[in-house]
Amino acid sequence: MSQKVRIITVRHAGASVYLGDDSCRNHCWTRNPERIMDWLCDGWRTRFNQHREHRTIRRYMEDVESRERMWVDVPLGGATVGEPFKDSEARIRCSWLACIPSAVLASPMRVENSEWYAGLKRKKINGGRVPGFKSRKRDPQYFVCWRNQNKTGNAVYHQVSRKRGVVVITGSVKKEFRKPGETGCRWMLSIHVRVSQPVRDYTSVAVNWTERTLAFTNEPSPIRRNAAGKQTGIDRGCVHTLALSNGTMLDMPQPSERERREYLRLQRKLARQDMTNSRRDGKTAKFQSKRRKLTLKRMSSIRRRVNNRKDDWVAKITTRLVEDYDLIALEALNTRQMTRKPKPKQDPDHKGRYLRNGSASKAGLNRSILGNRWTDIQDKLEYKTRLAGTRLILVNPAYTSQTCNRCGHVAKGEP
Repeated sequence: MSQKVRIITVRHAGASVYLGDDSCRNHCWTRNPERIMDWLCDGWRTRFNQHREHRTIRRYMEDVESRERMWVDVPLGGATVGEPFKDSEARIRCSWLACIPSAVLASPMRVENSEWYAGLKRKKINGGRVPGFKSRKRDPQYFVCWRNQNKTGNAVYHQVSRKRGVVVITGSVKKEFRKPGETGCRWMLSIHVRVSQPVRDYTSVAVNWTERTLAFTNEPSPIRRNAAGKQTGIDRGCVHTLALSNGTMLDMPQPSERERREYLRLQRKLARQDMTNSRRDGKTAKFQSKRRKLTLKRMSSIRRRVNNRKDDWVAKITTRLVEDYDLIALEALNTRQMTRKPKPKQDPDHKGRYLRNGSASKAGLNRSILGNRWTDIQDKLEYKTRLAGTRLILVNPAYTSQTCNRCGHVAKGEP
């Protein structure tokens, strides 16, 4: 778990930071905090991919000499990948890693290890590909810094006002990489953040420079409540997101009419831009227009605003339910199976044609189920009841609407 805060601004103090060598092998320095943040993200991603390239995947290949096909473990980085090397060797091989703080350069190994095994577990359950490399274009600019309390003070948080704080990341420039004319070697990067509650004790900070957010890795705060002896059953639906056993209906906030109209207008505009772009190597042309990028950015802004409201609603409602009830019963619904699209039905009388299978109405039902965050609600109730010391019971959904709650009789065939 973590506490996520918004980054307001970044400031630099101290010596100029050595960024590495350019294409002509000239040293590059900067005092620009924006470039320093990009440099930290690039260095962290480089070290992450260096750890990831030694992971192996099993492929069915043919031996060149014997022509025998067999399963072979191949590294993700290719057959020419050498032995893993330490952080000190990485600083020598890659000039842009030479002056990155040790607390930042040491974190990719543990993060990569956790993500790799979590990805394999997810692949075993849901299928798909094995985890790959982090891309500069597709993935957000990101880095992790361990916290330490020594005199260098890396990733140390300071509260400066009621709603603002500063996270300090420090580093040094080696003597051979110092900028000519400068005598100092220490530099400090101050990340100013906006906070809404006290920051709990944490072990590291994760900076998402693309979204301008910072997350403190810490334990969630316990939910304080008084035992009331109340119980409730919750039914998840599409018209009403949650229906409690006492008759209370809880509805998730949906996009406003203005947001729907604006999003529909942008979708139509994007379709026209796609038709224009299809004349230049199709919809996925490498060099898309600036207007098309602006349209996608506006659509993303609307989706992010709607999702933020839904996330806020789910967090507050689940907390309120855990505070009010000692026992919560919830149907154990398999949302993944329920939102699958129907299989096509071939027409037996006309080869190559298909019968109606209700895919349009099923697509609308799937959007409604996913839009009401059924799985997210269940996940949050599970960990919040564990924090509060209450109980969450997952009930088999079979015949729940046809079973008498007193005698247990099941009236099959009746709604």
